[in-house]
Amino acid sequence: MTIKTELIDSLAVAEKEFKILSRRKGVIIPLLLFPLVMMIFFGYGMGGTLKDAPFLIVNSDTGQASSSLIQEVGSYTPKYDSYPMFSVTYSKDMSQSEAESKINAGVYKGALIIPPDFSDNIAKNQSTTLTLLTDSSDITASENIINTIKQLLTTTGLLKITGLVSLNVPNIYGNLEYLDFLTPGIIALTIFFGSVMTTGAAIAEEKESGTLVRMLMTPISKRSVILGKTFYQLILELAKAVILILVAYFLVGFRINGSWLLVALVLVLFTLGGVGVGIILSAKAESMESFDQLAMLVTMPSMFLTGVFFPLSSAPVWMQCLARCVPLTYAIDAMRTIMVKGQNLNAISTDLIILTLFAIVTFTLGVHLFRREA
Repeated sequence: MTIKTELIDSLAVAEKEFKILSRRKGVIIPLLLFPLVMMIFFGYGMGGTLKDAPFLIVNSDTGQASSSLIQEVGSYTPKYDSYPMFSVTYSKDMSQSEAESKINAGVYKGALIIPPDFSDNIAKNQSTTLTLLTDSSDITASENIINTIKQLLTTTGLLKITGLVSLNVPNIYGNLEYLDFLTPGIIALTIFFGSVMTTGAAIAEEKESGTLVRMLMTPISKRSVILGKTFYQLILELAKAVILILVAYFLVGFRINGSWLLVALVLVLFTLGGVGVGIILSAKAESMESFDQLAMLVTMPSMFLTGVFFPLSSAPVWMQCLARCVPLTYAIDAMRTIMVKGQNLNAISTDLIILTLFAIVTFTLGVHLFRREA
């Protein structure tokens, strides 16, 4: 066989592969879009600065020093951005506990409490203390706020001269580290990946190999097949979550500050939704290969879009809007609210409603498609 013949044969094989690919429309689009999606989310999601963060200033002082500080906070713009860092709300009569409750509810990312004798102490060259509360469950945003306020206290006109202002930063949720922020997101992401990929891949593989057809030729109903896979997935994902929590506890001392039952409720609802997505994708996939591409297109962007590794408050506005359309965002928010903040059912009611709708819609559609396609 000559080199020319081998070259012609290899080109024929390549032509055949391209013809097969052209018939698999479900593979072509993900192959083209996936690198573009990853570039966008990596480029914007993993960078950025805090913008228009909801910030509360409780000012009981009417002097010049507090007015100067408030003006600096309200107009502060990060070095590499043209947008104000804070969206400031002002109040005169609010206790520290009330401000903390606002932060717990997610209304504000931080709150600066200025005492009534602030300007007088500055004028008399006496020391004074400001109290800064932050949502420390969002580690990155909290550190940005603390560093910014400290910077303003050393550069604002009247305050820079005296150097008498100290900053009290209470730990609302205890001494938190990045792992406390990361762990709930990793658990939710693991559940999403597992429920979508495991369920969908199993069905797609059984369809491709003919196992599913042979199974349905037995007295077992389609409903039993779906329920069996769902029960299996629920048990598997809950076990994964428990293992991850125990590993985080024994290795670094991570603790759940809220209810284990609420955590389980969120995970069950989210798993049902993920199972529904997996069934939908497997029903529309022509082969195991096309399922893998479709599943990656759905799951991978969620990793960087929903705030698993970084706070959404640091992402561009358009990305925050996209994140609100992804159920994983609400699962992560609910998990952090329970596990880090220790909040109750009322605090995650909106998240639960959205996750319930997600589970009902995707699971119902998935069962319908499975019955039609199987």
